[in-house]
Amino acid sequence: MNMKDNLIFFLSIFPIFIFRSNLQLQEISVIILIFFTLFLVNYFFLNYINKNKLEILKKIYISLILTYGIDNHLGLFNGFIQPNLSFFFRFFEIIYIPAVITLVIISLLFFIILNKTLYQKTSIIFLVTMLSLFIFNFFDNSKHYNKIPFYEKKLNKKFEKITVIMIWDEMSGMSSLASQTSSGKNFNNLAVDFFEKYNFDYYPNAYSISDNSVNSITSFINFDKIEDKNKRNEYASNSNNYFVEYEINKNKLFNKHNSVSVIQNLHMNYCNSKNVKKCYQYNPYTLDKINSKIDSFSKIISLWSLNGSIVGKFIWRSLKQLEYITSILEPEGEKLYIENILDFTIKDIFSEKYDLIFMHVLVPHKPYGYNKNCNYKIKKSNLNIYLSKIQHFKQHNIERKCVIKFMDKFLSKIGNLNNIRFFIISDHGSRITSSKESTFSSIFAFKDYNSLSSKKIEEEVISQELFKNIINN
Repeated sequence: MNMKDNLIFFLSIFPIFIFRSNLQLQEISVIILIFFTLFLVNYFFLNYINKNKLEILKKIYISLILTYGIDNHLGLFNGFIQPNLSFFFRFFEIIYIPAVITLVIISLLFFIILNKTLYQKTSIIFLVTMLSLFIFNFFDNSKHYNKIPFYEKKLNKKFEKITVIMIWDEMSGMSSLASQTSSGKNFNNLAVDFFEKYNFDYYPNAYSISDNSVNSITSFINFDKIEDKNKRNEYASNSNNYFVEYEINKNKLFNKHNSVSVIQNLHMNYCNSKNVKKCYQYNPYTLDKINSKIDSFSKIISLWSLNGSIVGKFIWRSLKQLEYITSILEPEGEKLYIENILDFTIKDIFSEKYDLIFMHVLVPHKPYGYNKNCNYKIKKSNLNIYLSKIQHFKQHNIERKCVIKFMDKFLSKIGNLNNIRFFIISDHGSRITSSKESTFSSIFAFKDYNSLSSKKIEEEVISQELFKNIINN
């Protein structure tokens, strides 16, 4: 009987995710060593329980092990909690509360079953169940790190002129509520200096048609106004890829170009177009691609969380809160490594292999992370929901200023911009309040080829319509 219990422990607890997470051999070895240490502790603990005939304690213990096993193999946070966020947020302000309740309910169900049935027979059923889940999880490739989109096709043709489109997610415009504060006015001054320095025409009264990224961006790239559900479903659909939320099915913008390089986040996959010759999605498993690295402890805990279990997510969040780790998951990871991502983009510009470089990053999207010196600080990304409206505006302005500073450094590294036309836009505003000036006010700036001056266009414009007119001109 003890062997059966130890097998249940092994099959439930074993961290299969380490074999699909691109970890170093040393990191895998340490994790396996920790696992077998826990296995030995479990072995002696079960011996103690059986020897002293502590049946209730044993049933509680086995219930907890089985609950962890279900969570470990099925990934209950990403598989159950995440898809039902809107429902849970009706009743809970913090999503970890229903997550913990879910584990408690499952544990109680296991305990009731164990308490009402003959353990010797029931344990065989649980053993077979865990063995089945273990085998399925072991061979399941859907969470393998190489499922994150990345490819680069060999190209010989070079382009004299390049279009660069940079979408900064959730970045409020110059007429937003955030810009009406003292720190917001400082941002506006910084932005104007930047636009004039690099000869951008800028539109302080630009507004998005939607506060939803999918609607907003598919409207941009299809030169259309996505309002009804049927049209949205035509342009974008839910993804079957574990690491992607939406697949972009139609992209008229990319159809106008011959060779496209995409730098994207996990929210939307733009790489389905045949004209995409290079696709990079931010990938916490392969930070070396953007010349980045992180300490092993932060890496392991972050990737455990990404595997989708409630326990992994809760431990990741707790250690992040205590500042014992730095999260490399999105959007924190993109904020942490935004300069590396921009340097990665510069290589594509210098290569001249692409006539369109399209970048969509989750910066300055919440949770916040930058201090006044634009250094990413994990503490700032915690408990953003408890910030007051004034604090939200203040921190959002810090994030927006950092975006300007990052772009300034980015453009200065490129040097000659004569053969490049740039779009700097956002999908929508900060959404700190539901007002038009907070939710829809967006950044929009454009620099044409060989532009020699900067203009401020004060008329109110719809960002998507303006983009369509410029692109199709």
